[in-house]
Amino acid sequence: MHSKPSPTHLKTMADDTASPTFPYDRYRNTELWQTVEKAIHDLVENHDIAETTRQEYIVGYICKRLEKL
Repeated sequence: MHSKPSPTHLKTMADDTASPTFPYDRYRNTELWQTVEKAIHDLVENHDIAETTRQEYIVGYICKRLEKL
């Protein structure tokens, strides 16, 4: 008899089979991405913030919002 996968396991499985297109691909390899990524890295290292979402999604979202300025 197989046990039912935990919700966490299901989320991991879903992440692994997600669409190959990353929603923020257009910002990768840009100076904006690198700047935002470094700023977030510094804040995490200094324990000013804690990440609860994968960093690439945080960076991508901030890049998207900054693009609208």
